[in-house]
Amino acid sequence: MTSSHTAVEVRPGEGLQTWLMQSPPVNALSPEFLAELDARLSDAIADESVSVVVLTSGLKVFSAGADAKWMAGVVSEKGSEALLEEFNRTMDGFRELCLRMRRSPLLIVAAMNGHTLAGGLELAVACDLRFSSKADSLQVGAPEMNLFGEMPSGGGGVQFMARLMGPNRALQFILDGNPVSPSRAFELGLVDRLCEPDSLLDETERFAADVARKAGRVGLAAAKRAVFTGVELPLYEALELDRSLHWESMRRGNFLAGVDAFVKRFGGQGGSS
Repeated sequence: MTSSHTAVEVRPGEGLQTWLMQSPPVNALSPEFLAELDARLSDAIADESVSVVVLTSGLKVFSAGADAKWMAGVVSEKGSEALLEEFNRTMDGFRELCLRMRRSPLLIVAAMNGHTLAGGLELAVACDLRFSSKADSLQVGAPEMNLFGEMPSGGGGVQFMARLMGPNRALQFILDGNPVSPSRAFELGLVDRLCEPDSLLDETERFAADVARKAGRVGLAAAKRAVFTGVELPLYEALELDRSLHWESMRRGNFLAGVDAFVKRFGGQGGSS
């Protein structure tokens, strides 16, 4: 069933959901839009049949960040000081959404099919993987330093970027404030895979369906936590976490079914080749 909400249309698939953001003109991150994304996340987590979410846009822009119209309305009605308070409150919600995405048992893959700027980039880097159109006309960037003299951290983007790019490259990218092409974003580590524009969504959904079929929610959640949590721990603690996640996912996931198929196929050969 398709979501009744229009800002984030949910398209179901086998083991996956595709979230099509379509809040014209630029999928701006208004309080209402963020609340809808948060609701879609809660719904997907509650649906045990969903292992992967593909986040993409139905517009020519993936997302261009904070809602300028909403900001202007607050300033006009209440003044810039009130905007600071309301903006921070909204960004606290955005940061919590990004953290929920990373901590969720779902693999979340951004299919960046349009300009991905400011808070839109923060949303993308909070996803677990990022596939992007390779069109050179697209812009990927964090212009906040140029616009406001501030770092882009409404959704915790600085921390996600630093872990993707490394601290020195992330700092230079943030201070420079100028957008880059998808190919440069790939070189910097912001993008994980480049696709032809016309095949981006199909390729992303094929990847999502394949890993959902192979690993299911249990296997994907274990792999995600082992990588993202383990890398922040000292080695010996990370190895213990790895062990516990490994055995738990083998017990609860697709391992035993895989063993049965493996034995039937290779059991008489004494090996797998």
